[in-house]
Amino acid sequence: MFKKSIKYLVISFVNLIILTIMLAYWTDKVELTFNNFVRPIEFLKIIGFTILSLIIISISIPIYSKYRINSIKKRVVISSIITILISSYLYINYSSKIIQNRFVNNEIRLGVSKKIKSLNKLSFGTKSEKLTNEEYNEITNINWFPKLTKSAKNISYSYTYDGFLPDYSFTLNYDLPKNINVDTINVKDGNFSKSCQFKIIGNTKRVEYYESQW
Repeated sequence: MFKKSIKYLVISFVNLIILTIMLAYWTDKVELTFNNFVRPIEFLKIIGFTILSLIIISISIPIYSKYRINSIKKRVVISSIITILISSYLYINYSSKIIQNRFVNNEIRLGVSKKIKSLNKLSFGTKSEKLTNEEYNEITNINWFPKLTKSAKNISYSYTYDGFLPDYSFTLNYDLPKNINVDTINVKDGNFSKSCQFKIIGNTKRVEYYESQW
């Protein structure tokens, strides 16, 4: 019985290896910096889809016999197709992320990765200076950082957080043309505070946004 099952185990194992390689490839430095648990979470998904494919294949084996599909080659081909179809969501999702992260936005993400530095005022944190608007937007596609207008430039941030407790501190500085309106904010609600101020330097507004929870 075990010998008969080896080919199906091999199909599932190969599928698992391919998806794991794809996962490792699209999760670059930028992704791992702002999404710490992406690899273990996605790997659990891969294992889940692998187990599901094995279950479906085991259910299909009696069907092979019923319809007299006795050729090992045909059984392997059909089982491979079943495995790929079951894992198609991951293949499509990972392929899309590989294209975006490694090809379409590769240059932008490389720029971001070079500017990221560790900041460990609490348990975890990062900071970056002189980001372009495109580089900062790439970060906001992964993390919760506030979106900025396309006119923003010379962007810097500092973000530190506890990891277990909800404590965090976030500072964002950027330049805007002088004629663009900026709403000032000064909010304090218990342990949470948020502010937005600006000063005019020549024809530029230098904006400082801050929020924290302690």
